[in-house]
Amino acid sequence: MEIALVGAAAAIVGGLVSGAYQHCRDYFSRPKLEIDYEGTAANKVEIISEKIDGIDPGAIFIRARVRNTGRRTAKGTREFLASLQEVISQEQLLQTSFHDAKPLAWAGWDFKPRDIPPAPNVHFYVDLTSVLKKQSGWRFSVENGLFAGQTSLTSYRGTYRFHLIATANNAEPATCAVDVSYDMDWHNLRAVAAPKA
Repeated sequence: MEIALVGAAAAIVGGLVSGAYQHCRDYFSRPKLEIDYEGTAANKVEIISEKIDGIDPGAIFIRARVRNTGRRTAKGTREFLASLQEVISQEQLLQTSFHDAKPLAWAGWDFKPRDIPPAPNVHFYVDLTSVLKKQSGWRFSVENGLFAGQTSLTSYRGTYRFHLIATANNAEPATCAVDVSYDMDWHNLRAVAAPKA
């Protein structure tokens, strides 16, 4: 009887230790997503097209960088525009009519989830917005476009704060915010990382 009790207790303790070890191992070897805006040439990309009537109809794209600094591949990574605010001042932000989070396009207008390998020097980029040189107006890089009641967002002159979330099936979400300023002249399109809250 005593031998059976000792054996049962040993099995329980062994199971607990093994489970705790596996949990700790999985926790410390998980993927770690990072999303940011560094203000480099890779974050503001000019697409040059063949001139039409002496005008380059190309576009300027504002992009955020996504990478995995963890130890495992981040499976099914996607980025979302979670919120869009007007920046009146650093102390005053106004919520726009953009309420529902929408998936953002990877550079090249691709919305499919991606597996991001565990390599901090392997960078992926996601498009936030673009503007055309030949035509004024914001072009948001969200899947299925804006809703009909949100079309006025494309003619705003000022600074929008883009709140971004990167997610993966096996990683904690990562967030960042980017302030993009545009006065309907593509020459004056500017973007900076928003101050941390």
